[in-house]
Amino acid sequence: MLKSIVMFAMSNVIVLAMFSAGLMRRPGDIRHVLQRPGLYARALAVVLVAVPLVAYVLVRLFRLPPVAAAAIMLTAICPGAPLQVNQAKSLKASATTSLNLLLLLALCAIVTVPLWVDVLSRVSGFQFHATPGLVLRTLLVKLLPPMLAGMAVNYFFPRVAPVLAVWVDRVFNVLLLAVAAVVVILAAPRLMDLGVTTILALVVLVSVADFLGHQAGGPRPEDRKAVALAAALAHPALTMTIIIQSYPSLQALEVAAVVGAFILVRLLALIPYKIWAKRRERTDRVPPGSVPT
Repeated sequence: MLKSIVMFAMSNVIVLAMFSAGLMRRPGDIRHVLQRPGLYARALAVVLVAVPLVAYVLVRLFRLPPVAAAAIMLTAICPGAPLQVNQAKSLKASATTSLNLLLLLALCAIVTVPLWVDVLSRVSGFQFHATPGLVLRTLLVKLLPPMLAGMAVNYFFPRVAPVLAVWVDRVFNVLLLAVAAVVVILAAPRLMDLGVTTILALVVLVSVADFLGHQAGGPRPEDRKAVALAAALAHPALTMTIIIQSYPSLQALEVAAVVGAFILVRLLALIPYKIWAKRRERTDRVPPGSVPT
C-alpha cells in the first residue's frame, strides 16, 4: 500500500509540475535556445560531462564503499530533475531557461545516460543497466504530454490558463509537501547509514556543481541560477528506475529510502548557494551595453 502511494505521488508531482509550466509557457519560449546557443551549450557540457567527471574524481578521492560510490555516480549521470523548475521560481531564476534546459537534458539523457552507464561498468564495475527506451519512458513520457497539454490550454483559453495555473500550483505544493514528508520519513534513518565521508562527498559534489553551473550561466544572474540548479539536482525517478531494473531483487521502498537520502542531502547542500545567490542578486547584474551569449 505504501509503495503504491509513494509511486503515485512521485509520478503526479512531475505531471503537475510540467502541466503548470505549460500553462505559463509561451510558444516563442523555445526560440530562446536558438537565440542563445552558447548558454545552452555551456549548460549541457557542465551537467552532462563535467558533473559526472567531478563525481568520479570525488568517489576515488574519498575512497567510498561500492554502494555509496555507485549511488553517487548514478545520481550524477541522471539529469533533468523536474524539481529544478519549481526551485527556479523560488530562487527567481529564469523560468524559460530552466524549462528549456530541462527538456534539452531529457532529450540528451536518452543517449548520455546509457553511455555513462556503459563507461562506468567498464572502468568501475558498477553493474547498472539503462537502455535508451528506459530513459525515454521515464523522462519524456512524464514531461512532454502534461507540458503540451498546459500549452494547449494556454493557447486556446488564454484567460483561463493563469487562473488554472494558480490552482494547479496549489495542488502541486500540497502534493509536493506530502512527497517530501514521505521522503524524509523514509530517508532519515538512512542518513546515519550513509556515513560522514559519503555525506561530505555529496556536499562537495553539489557545491562544485552549482559553482560550475553558475559560471556557465553567463552574465545574467537569472540564467546563472537556472543552470546552477540544473547542475546540482538529480532526477530521483530515473535513478530509482535504473536501480530497480538493474537489481530486481531490491524492494522499491528500500530503493526509495536510499535515493531519498541522497536527494535530501543534495537539497540541504544547495542552501548555502541559495543564500549566496540571493545576496548577490542586487550586485550581480548585466553591465549596461553587454550582450548575453
